[in-house]
Amino acid sequence: MVKQWLLAVGATGLFLGGPALGHAKLRSTIPAADARLRTAPPSLTLIFNEDVRLAVLTLTTGGSAIPISIDRSASAAPQVRIKLPVLAAGKYQVNWSALSPDDGHVTKGTFAFEVTDTAAPAAAASR
Repeated sequence: MVKQWLLAVGATGLFLGGPALGHAKLRSTIPAADARLRTAPPSLTLIFNEDVRLAVLTLTTGGSAIPISIDRSASAAPQVRIKLPVLAAGKYQVNWSALSPDDGHVTKGTFAFEVTDTAAPAAAASR
């Protein structure tokens, strides 16, 4: 009898605890993490495994923040696209935080990409 009760309690806990364990996860980004790009991307895209609302997104290069506007009132979606200003050559760090409206959990992370200036060596060589 005690074994049956413990099994019932354990099964109920797994059933009720299941959704709480399934936090939103970042599947991929555009540009990809650690990408080396010849031209600056016009936007950032974050792709999640479930609907999220972007809470925070910061973009920095060399310790300086790049101003970015995000729409915190946008509907929850599995894909979030953020328009970027024109970026110069350099290494960029993206820090983000997203809220899952289904369970209220916050997920956060970071990734980096680099914009290379392939035109600069050719311009310097022609001087």
